[in-house]
Amino acid sequence: MKFVHAALAGLIAVVLAGCFPPSTSHPVGLTAGLKADPALVGTWKGPGDDGKIAYAHFLKQEDGSFAILLVATGDKAEDWTLVTGTTATIGGHHFLNARLVSSNGKPETGEPAGTMPLLYTIDAKGALTMRLMDEKATKALIKAGKIKGDQGQGDTGDAIITADPKALDAFMQTPAALAAFSSKPLFVLHKAD
Repeated sequence: MKFVHAALAGLIAVVLAGCFPPSTSHPVGLTAGLKADPALVGTWKGPGDDGKIAYAHFLKQEDGSFAILLVATGDKAEDWTLVTGTTATIGGHHFLNARLVSSNGKPETGEPAGTMPLLYTIDAKGALTMRLMDEKATKALIKAGKIKGDQGQGDTGDAIITADPKALDAFMQTPAALAAFSSKPLFVLHKAD
């Protein structure tokens, strides 16, 4: 599978099992204010799971959101995906709220309402690391009553956090919520030269 459809599978909500990563009915950081993080603006690159370089172009929009264009490279560099996103910082943690728009110019359908939260960091060496919420961990938090949500149907159902914005933002700052983000990065990118 190519980079856009493999390494960013969760971000674009297309995984082999047909499941979507956990989503939220409200963007994370709504109470703190959604602002385009200037550190993300520009072109980032990194290897996909196939070893080929792919690019993520973060384009700031007038409304403070991002249009994010993900582009695969290689012999048949025809894969591209458009994602919209908003960013917020709460409790010192940076979140990207992503929503898939289209792949290869074709509108995406079937995506759950809301956005997919990603926790991101940019380290001292400039590496952008993004992590999705783990499905099982998110379902366990919902089941335990730590956060309001819908666990979905069975093991393969899509978890949706339905808490109001104030409760969501308070929850996302807790150790339990932060631990629910996958320890395995979705991707690690560096600014393109």
